[in-house]
Amino acid sequence: MRCQGFFLTEDAVDDLVELEAYVLTYQDISFVEVLEDCFLEAFHGLLAQVDHHSVYQFEPPMPTLHTYRSINVYNYKVFYHVDDRQVVIYRIRHLLSDFLRMSW
Repeated sequence: MRCQGFFLTEDAVDDLVELEAYVLTYQDISFVEVLEDCFLEAFHGLLAQVDHHSVYQFEPPMPTLHTYRSINVYNYKVFYHVDDRQVVIYRIRHLLSDFLRMSW
């Protein structure tokens, strides 16, 4: 299936803002720009291959409103689902730390 566009939820936008602020504490702005490009490339890549990534299984199993899939971008996991012909970027989580300290 090919989608026509992507949309970031308010939570995903907040995640990106926090992510950039955190990365700036240990890297310079040029690295943040490279990271932004990696995210944009991944988002655009989803449009052509939205079903390519496996369905994400939350632990412990919990009911969800959508069928979520995920992709990894650098050290981050991007959760998304498809709404009509649009990819909805739901959340962006740091692979190493957010899964231990964040709730859904």
